[in-house]
Amino acid sequence: MTTLAEILAEVYTLTNRPDLVAETTLAVKSATLKAHMTDFYSKDIHETRITTDTADYIQGIDYISIISNFRSLKYVRKYDLANAEVGAFLEVLEPEEILDSYGKDKTDVCYIAGSILEIKSSTEIDNLILGCYVLPIITTAGYASWVADLYPYAIITEAARVVFKTIGYDEQSASFERLVAEQYALLRMSALSDVGY
Repeated sequence: MTTLAEILAEVYTLTNRPDLVAETTLAVKSATLKAHMTDFYSKDIHETRITTDTADYIQGIDYISIISNFRSLKYVRKYDLANAEVGAFLEVLEPEEILDSYGKDKTDVCYIAGSILEIKSSTEIDNLILGCYVLPIITTAGYASWVADLYPYAIITEAARVVFKTIGYDEQSASFERLVAEQYALLRMSALSDVGY
């Protein structure tokens, strides 16, 4: 696992500015988020089981309280706890798509409304499997990023670019833009699929 300290050391080497600790730390954290947000990578998918207070056809779940680094919904599945069976996928919709052609609510659907995951089921449910894209952990103590582990220079070059821009070295920042673009292209080419061809 690549640590925040290891990433910072590489950025200090490129910028030759180990005195800019706060600026470099902020640049690395920002670059980490940016790298993960260049696409929807399967390595960013987090899956968890959710149990609601009561079984019902309609559920509203505060997903942010369950997954604080939530980025985007991928899927929701019904889960039968008694038989330990994962059921059908619910259709993920935009809020305005919940009505059918007759103006009736669709069932076995879900959508995001603010910080609530709204679910309308054809059967009573109290257990679900939620799959969502999450953001990396960028706290100083808990830094965790698969991009940092597998493609660290996508983060290092962007952080160096930001540091150069911050201190007014526009020429160096511009030259690092090209390096960042190359690293992001490699990241997408290598990490979008989990199966090699």
